[in-house]
Amino acid sequence: MFGPTIQGEGPSAGRPAVFVRLGACNLACAWCDTAYTWDGDRYDLSRELQIRSTGDVAREVLALRPSLVVLTGGEPALQSREAARLARAITDGGSAIELETSGTVPLGALANAVRLVVTSPKLSSSAVLDRARLRWGVLAEIAALPHAVFKFVVQSPTDLREADEIVARLGLSPGRVWLMPEATHAAALADGLRALAPHAVSRGWSLSSRLQVAVWGDERGR
Repeated sequence: MFGPTIQGEGPSAGRPAVFVRLGACNLACAWCDTAYTWDGDRYDLSRELQIRSTGDVAREVLALRPSLVVLTGGEPALQSREAARLARAITDGGSAIELETSGTVPLGALANAVRLVVTSPKLSSSAVLDRARLRWGVLAEIAALPHAVFKFVVQSPTDLREADEIVARLGLSPGRVWLMPEATHAAALADGLRALAPHAVSRGWSLSSRLQVAVWGDERGR
C-alpha cells in the first residue's frame, strides 16, 4: 500500500489516491515496471510481498480517508474473491475504488465491486505470446461492462495497429479508449506523448500521461 499520492494515469489522472498493489501476475511483460510483484528471478518475493488479511488492509486504507483507492498489481483478478471483499469494504467505508487489470483473468464478483475497471490489454511490445495476453472471452466480458475503459500502453507503430484491431473487434466507442506511452523517465514520457497525440486526436481517443513519472521519475511507491 502507498499514498496518499496522485493517480497518474487514465480517466482519474490527477486525483489524490491511495494504491493497493497486489502480488502475483500471470504475464511477464518485457517493460513491466512493477516486476517486484511477481519476478522471483530478479527479486526476493519473500521480502517484497506480505500476506495480509483483507480486513486489515481495508482498515489501514480507510484510516487514510482517501477519496479514491486504486487496486492494482501484479494482476488483482488472480485474487478476485478477496479483492472483491476488499473493494466492497472500501466502498462501504465511503471511498471510491478503481481496478487496474490486464483483461486476461475473469473478474468474477470483482467486476461489479468497483466503480471503474481500467483494462490494459498487452500489445506486441510486451513480448508476451498472443494466446496469453489476448484472452478474447475475458476482454469481451469486460467490454460489456458499462463502467469499463481500455488503456493501451504503446511503444511502437505496431502497437498502434494492434490497438486499432482490438478496439474494432471489441466494438469500443472512442470515449472508452486511452493511449499512453511506455516510459519510466520524464524525457521519454514527453517524447512519447508528442508522438501519440496526433494518433489519439485522429481516432477520437483520449491521451494519458503518466503523471507519477513526470513528477517523480522512476521512484518506487509513487
